[in-house]
Amino acid sequence: MKIIIKILSAAALFVLGAAPVNAETAAVYEPQYKYVKLDTAIKAAYVTIGETTNPPVVLIHGFTDSYLSFAQVAPLIADAGYFVIIPDLRGHGASDKPKKGYYSVAEHTADINNLLDKLKIKKALIAGHSLGSFIGQNLAVKNPDKVSAITLIGSAATVEGNETLAWLLNGDGETFEGINNAKELPEAFLKDWTLSTNYDPAFVSKTLENAKKLPLYAWVNAANGISGNPENLSKIKVPAQIIWGTKDAFFSLKDQLELIEKLGSDKILFIKKEGASHNTHWDEQLYKDISKDIVSFIKSNSYAK
Repeated sequence: MKIIIKILSAAALFVLGAAPVNAETAAVYEPQYKYVKLDTAIKAAYVTIGETTNPPVVLIHGFTDSYLSFAQVAPLIADAGYFVIIPDLRGHGASDKPKKGYYSVAEHTADINNLLDKLKIKKALIAGHSLGSFIGQNLAVKNPDKVSAITLIGSAATVEGNETLAWLLNGDGETFEGINNAKELPEAFLKDWTLSTNYDPAFVSKTLENAKKLPLYAWVNAANGISGNPENLSKIKVPAQIIWGTKDAFFSLKDQLELIEKLGSDKILFIKKEGASHNTHWDEQLYKDISKDIVSFIKSNSYAK
């Protein structure tokens, strides 16, 4: 029987005993990258924060993002006593960007799995946002021994029939031609794509800069490779945390309920952030709340104790 806990406010989180995050480490927008040649034939860039002896947490960013997506969240999780690993996915950030072929969720999953092997990490909490959440789902299905628990931010069971993704790929026939048909991406589109209410102007400017640097072919390869795991979600048995913003332009409340229904876990924590966007952890100062949510979730599961 599934236990579904809905948390709608910070007050409810406090009642459940969320662990406070300690001293805040300043976000670093120009990280000291590390690199590793993966057996999947790419050189992957990644950032680590915290002591290597602490329990590991892997943060997987979304489509067109990079380490920067979690630049404000990761230090707070590390300060709470965890070793945080933030990879740049293939085609993103400082990692290799193959020109040929779409970047499938299966390929991303193989990359993350091999990175964990290279870093000698046997098991970790996996937290993924958007595309990263589908990779996290797939990792929990394909390599369940590597996943102690899973956090899904801005997620769903499937992208089949998703109108926002269809618009991104093929446009609307009028004001936007879609990335599959574009020769270049207009500045106005990139600004809209990276728009957020984040409190830090440096984060906002770096996010836009990151999107501008991404080659158009990488946008196309990454977007066309996005897929969900609806047939396999029942195989995910580890505790699952779902974080969703009520103004998510990609995935609806209906999508969240379908995801909850299909997950095989008997412990699911659903956190609804009122007024938050698809990039929940970018909104205003919600990165603090998201960090606490993740830390609390980790501490509620036995592997981290």
